Amino acid sequence: MKTRLITAGIAAAIAIGIMIASEFFPWIVLVAICVIACMMEFEFLTAKNFHKDPWFLILSILFVVSSVLVSVTDFWFIPFYVYTVVLVFMQILRHEKHSITDVLFVYAGTIFIGLSLLCFARLVCIQWKFASFFACVALVPPWFADSAAYFTGSALGKHKLCPAISPKKTVEGAIGGAIGSVVGSQLLGLVYQFVFYDNVLVNYPALLLIGIYSAVISVVGDLTFSLIKRECKIKDYGSIMPGHGGMLDRFDSVVFTVPFALFISYTMGLIWQV
Repeated sequence: MKTRLITAGIAAAIAIGIMIASEFFPWIVLVAICVIACMMEFEFLTAKNFHKDPWFLILSILFVVSSVLVSVTDFWFIPFYVYTVVLVFMQILRHEKHSITDVLFVYAGTIFIGLSLLCFARLVCIQWKFASFFACVALVPPWFADSAAYFTGSALGKHKLCPAISPKKTVEGAIGGAIGSVVGSQLLGLVYQFVFYDNVLVNYPALLLIGIYSAVISVVGDLTFSLIKRECKIKDYGSIMPGHGGMLDRFDSVVFTVPFALFISYTMGLIWQV
């Protein structure tokens, strides 16, 4: 518990520093997403030891980074097409080295990570002026859900949620996580409207929808990546965050929720200057 809290505190301090810096240099968030993308992809490849193959490692890292960098352009789809064609071509030439099943596993996971981080980058870049707000929209609800679920489950958890996949998850923890996600989404709006920014209007109903959606889908994301870990016979995707695991362990719920946050931002709007 102590290690987990210390790590969370350090991570929060770094995240806050990036958010503050983004108010003056918005591109910093894009750089941070690229770094996170590299770490998440490396951890995912490590699950099946594909990180030891330099061809797959370089190609996959280039894909997720390029997906983030071109996310703000009309050519966002090009990295997906190029990655697919090159990966298939590599498999044809090197079919004796890796089975098609393993390659499809890597392809599916890498495409999903790239697409989610592309949505993250587009969300942040919708209005550069509010870059830190949009970044928090993607991160706060699922992270509040994760934290609330952990502490509620530790204190009150009695009924297992999905013991075959994640033995420690409980129904009580999931309920606590749902409450945490909704509360976090509304606190986010209040803090940015009345503390950080002047003369802005936050769309609280839209944030509520994101909070409710994150409450459910963050659990699905967590269980999905837990299932992958179980299949790959690993405990965590990495060890860069003691008590939490790797970067992918920390962002597993975010990659499932951020596309919906982008959709709500496009259709309803999240914040306006008044």
